[in-house]
Amino acid sequence: MTPPEIFYNDDEALKYASYSRIIEIRAKHSERAQELLAMPRLLLDICCKSGLSGGTLTNNGHQWIGLDMSQSMLDVALEREVEGDLVLGDMGPGPGLRPGVIDGAISISAVQV
Repeated sequence: MTPPEIFYNDDEALKYASYSRIIEIRAKHSERAQELLAMPRLLLDICCKSGLSGGTLTNNGHQWIGLDMSQSMLDVALEREVEGDLVLGDMGPGPGLRPGVIDGAISISAVQV
């Protein structure tokens, strides 16, 4: 497996978070995911990247936890002062949360990969 630093180093993470087309697409997909799932309160954003989808979750009144395997992406999310909690980890083995902690999950970036 290729390490995340190959694709999302510090420079690429900043570019990703500032590219207006990505911001627009992520917001649109996040809103649609919420509509489809009629989501409850605490959500897990799997492959949260720089927190763009999480911003949409926050704007719609949800609390969220962001999971991503790229520290550079999570650093950008911290710089952007996202509202969600952030966890460094891989979606493969799971987030390491106790069962029942979250009410639902979205994964906008995982479908892009």
